[in-house]
Amino acid sequence: MNNLIYNTQYLFQHFLKERNCEYFNIPEYQRGYKWTSNNVMQLLDDLYNFSKKRNNEEFYCLQNITLTKESVEGKTYMNVIDGQQRLTTLFIILSFMQRNFADKIIPVDSNIFKYSVRNSTNKFLKEQIQTGYLWMSDIEPNDAESKDQFYIMEVAKSVKEWFDNHPNELYLDIILNHIKLIVNEVKSGEEETVFASLNGGKVDLDGADLVRAILITRAARQKYPTIISQKTINQFTNDDIDFNINIKVSSNGKIHEYRVKLGVEIDKMNLWWSQKDVRAYFEQLLPNRIERNRSFNYSDYPIDLLYYAFFEAFKSTLFNEQEKNRDLNLKHFENGIDFNSRPGDDHLELYNELQELHLTLVDWYNDPEIYNLVGYLMYNFKSDIITFELLYKIWKDAREKADFKEKIKRLIRYQLASLYGEMERGEINFLSILNGDINEALEENLRNLRKDILNTSTMNWCNSDITLKLLPLLDILPHTIQKGKKTNKVIKPLKQQYFKRTPSEDKEHVRSQTRQLDEESMTQEDVELLIEENRRGLNSIGNIVLLHESINKSYKNKKLIMKMVRIYSEHLMDDVNAYIRPHTLDVFMSKMRNINENGIDEDEIFWSDEDIKRTAISIDSSLADYLSFPELTDNKKMEENCHDNG
Repeated sequence: MNNLIYNTQYLFQHFLKERNCEYFNIPEYQRGYKWTSNNVMQLLDDLYNFSKKRNNEEFYCLQNITLTKESVEGKTYMNVIDGQQRLTTLFIILSFMQRNFADKIIPVDSNIFKYSVRNSTNKFLKEQIQTGYLWMSDIEPNDAESKDQFYIMEVAKSVKEWFDNHPNELYLDIILNHIKLIVNEVKSGEEETVFASLNGGKVDLDGADLVRAILITRAARQKYPTIISQKTINQFTNDDIDFNINIKVSSNGKIHEYRVKLGVEIDKMNLWWSQKDVRAYFEQLLPNRIERNRSFNYSDYPIDLLYYAFFEAFKSTLFNEQEKNRDLNLKHFENGIDFNSRPGDDHLELYNELQELHLTLVDWYNDPEIYNLVGYLMYNFKSDIITFELLYKIWKDAREKADFKEKIKRLIRYQLASLYGEMERGEINFLSILNGDINEALEENLRNLRKDILNTSTMNWCNSDITLKLLPLLDILPHTIQKGKKTNKVIKPLKQQYFKRTPSEDKEHVRSQTRQLDEESMTQEDVELLIEENRRGLNSIGNIVLLHESINKSYKNKKLIMKMVRIYSEHLMDDVNAYIRPHTLDVFMSKMRNINENGIDEDEIFWSDEDIKRTAISIDSSLADYLSFPELTDNKKMEENCHDNG
């Protein structure tokens, strides 16, 4: 097929003739006409707004129609499997506009439409709409003899009202040449099956199909223009000879090859986006509202997530306030994009930019550190400030990957500092933070954060809101791997459901908050000492981990060694319902290493004050190193206090 997109004039004046068909047939399995006054008013308003800003290359895409050629009893026609609402509405609008034309767009004696089992609708369209007779007097939809007639009359009345209120403001050229439809011609066969697959639940084709059609047809033509004029050839040859003929240089073969190439590449993209984990990861990076968009249903068409990402990445650059505040729709793609200020290649630009965005997101997903940093940031702090648009702009402006990663770390520092104190966001120049400038208010909050991490005697991390942000952050930090005498730091991608605290997780004290005391075998002094021990460092961050509630509740007050065995076994099982976080595992296994090194008897194992302090110091050191937290001038003294407190 040489084209998939046709303007209104071609569709009503040439499409049927060139296929030796007599009319468009609305088959019996189609529902009746259902457009309302609001539907047609919205269409005409959109066309009016489009006409004010369009250029000759732009068009208004009225989505798709799906047709199949049929021959019955010597009559050949096009069955309208999908799109009868749009075709009928255009038929009504054209019939109204051509009333006073000598040369009709749709001849009044033609039979361009036929409803196969609705003879009264056929007659009404032919005698009342096509002739223009209906508009010669007041239209009263309530006088209609059928539902089809009611809706047709309501739309016809609204069309007249709209044009009465907008005289000479919407020209026929816009309707004929700048409204275009994507036409899918399918082979004759089981039409009901085709109709059901296209219109399950009576909805139109998804935006993924429509964007694909636009890209394949338009971008390929722009890649290989089909006509080189005499003037251009003369310029190429630096010759003023007038050939007196039109010279066409056909690129149809190259266009076809490029269309096939685009189709294969789009299919490969869609295949990548079809992966369950890919979809789950990126949908959290985009606004929550995308789940409600019916025109781009990424659950059924995974590549729609890429289109959402494109819209979010460029909405401030490409779209006006009204457009960028709307839900994603085909209008955001139908005219392509124009970054290079050159006409005639906007759809090719759109495809190239989509492909670059896709490859970028593949890169983010496959780079463990970017994957973790972006995942943690967006899962925890996505907002009107921390947006996908911001991330992609940082990426485009970054000199290299390392620069991008560093700026994401700065965003995380910014969020932690904003949470940890009474600092107003207005106090910080956001862009200066991204550029690495020092803000003393922010730095002071981070110093206070470090001090409270090291304060194991009085700081209550169990009741602090930031704990649920800080503990998942520990999971994305580099892990130390010992290989022989060499120590390496590696970063492993975190399971994405644990970038933030999940509803099934809870804060767990490593050393139990309360212990079952065997008062028969313990003296009063022993009891008092144990109670005092529980007070010291009990709510330090060095004594708190995140743990799945099913495991947490089953512990009760078992000995530490029993917890360690359970943690290790759950880690080996890797059960998604009992997933052990890296930090949680490290805390418990650090005690196991201590046992192996020192030969401590199992009965003597408990989470001591020193274990709490050691873990708090390790947390502070790891965060400060990875996120470049400010130095504590009395850092040595703080660590000494951490060891000595209590």
